[in-house]
Amino acid sequence: EEEEEEEEEAGGPLERQKLLTLIRSSKSSESDVLKAIEELEPLDPSRGNAAVSPLLGGTWELIYSVNADAFSPLLNLPKAIRPKSLQLLGEDAALKVGRGRVAQVLDFPFAPLSLVLSSGTVPVATDPSMLEIFPPFRLELTVAKTNTFPIVEAGSDADFRSINARDSEAQAAPRNMYKQRYLDTTGNKGDIRISEVVSGDPVIVGSLFIHRRL
Repeated sequence: EEEEEEEEEAGGPLERQKLLTLIRSSKSSESDVLKAIEELEPLDPSRGNAAVSPLLGGTWELIYSVNADAFSPLLNLPKAIRPKSLQLLGEDAALKVGRGRVAQVLDFPFAPLSLVLSSGTVPVATDPSMLEIFPPFRLELTVAKTNTFPIVEAGSDADFRSINARDSEAQAAPRNMYKQRYLDTTGNKGDIRISEVVSGDPVIVGSLFIHRRL
């Protein structure tokens, strides 16, 4: 499976291959990866327009993160029982959680269970690299891919952050903004996307994610 993933991810500039090599290596430091991202970002195929690109849509698997455990402690579980983290955008998200929304899905390896967190999303009019996240926020449990049970629904950022035990400062913070720092635009399996929370909930600001297209 790993060899197949490497074959799908192959290609592109040397800076891209360097980043992927670092991600695969257990010896790479976070600073090494962040430096490689900085070297790759100027070569962004979307030219800073990822948030409005139709190629942003799809199902993306998280392959590297900084501070992802601020979103879910489940991502800190041992690899054997750690859920696979997926992000659905565009039509893939519309089919699962409705149009104009984004879905974060945690698929558990030991049972036919998934946690699905969804929210509204829209490109920022003044910055085509930026996605704004807005309510309502919905957390659902899916069993055997067909049976869905609601867990939480929050109609505001403050309400959702309160449910997540955020303090008053975090509850009053503005909406979360996700900058799309890099987007491969082939539309093929193995494309990568780099995004970062640049404003909003102070607990997650600075969190960075690298996803690969499935």
